[in-house]
Amino acid sequence: MQRTELKAFLRARRAALTPEAAGLPRGPRRLTPGLRREEVAALAQVGVTWYTWLEQGRAINVSTATLARIARALSLSPTDEAYLFALMGLTRTDVPEHHFQLPAVMHQVLDLYQAPAFVLDTVFNVLAWNRMAECLYDFGDFGGPFADNHLWNAFMNPARRRLYPDFENGALNLLGMYRMNQAAHPEDPRFNQLIEALSAASAEFVELWQRCHTAPLSAITVPFFHPEFGDLSIHSMRLPIRDSDHVDRATAFFFAPANAATAASFARVARRLTAEQATQPA
Repeated sequence: MQRTELKAFLRARRAALTPEAAGLPRGPRRLTPGLRREEVAALAQVGVTWYTWLEQGRAINVSTATLARIARALSLSPTDEAYLFALMGLTRTDVPEHHFQLPAVMHQVLDLYQAPAFVLDTVFNVLAWNRMAECLYDFGDFGGPFADNHLWNAFMNPARRRLYPDFENGALNLLGMYRMNQAAHPEDPRFNQLIEALSAASAEFVELWQRCHTAPLSAITVPFFHPEFGDLSIHSMRLPIRDSDHVDRATAFFFAPANAATAASFARVARRLTAEQATQPA
């Protein structure tokens, strides 16, 4: 029954997808409105014979990564994709990150924390932050297609670069975590999109990226400099945020002072922010 339904499902979805919707030319000799098998195979980066066997319902081995490419080639909806995986008896654990919703309680946790704290998704887009982090990083103060990306800003935003007295080591640590995230989520195209954009914009990024450095989420101590905060020594604690399938979808960064001067700086800025908030209309 599953094989029969798989055949019918794949053929129906292939027939329903026009060449124009798939970014392909229609050509003058096309007799059917949908895609040909060889076109689906090319889009999914699989062999034509292999895809034909799959569509015929033959008993062949299929990986989750390959099935995900077929789902994208056929422009399947999330429910169609889940159904395809179910028909193949596979469980997909790499749901695209852009479908992930940060739990609302996370915003409350960030606001309660009396030091800079923020959340990045797996490609380092900033999802949430508290007022101390906003004061430190000026989130939203930079434009462009990757304006919300922490890694892009580290290399391309001059104000952000000035935060890192030891830029090379700080950048390598970010790149190392980014590389680990990419390895854990190979089906998310946003990783390569950012890498390609940074490679075109920054020779420094290319040089550091080609070192193939990796870094865990474990806490590190890093120096910072900010015009208002002054010289800082910060413990950077990173905590993974997982979805209901226990897959890492984001990372929460909590900064803690590593010396007395940094603690005093955090306290001073926190007092200013609290005083400003108290004077704002309710």
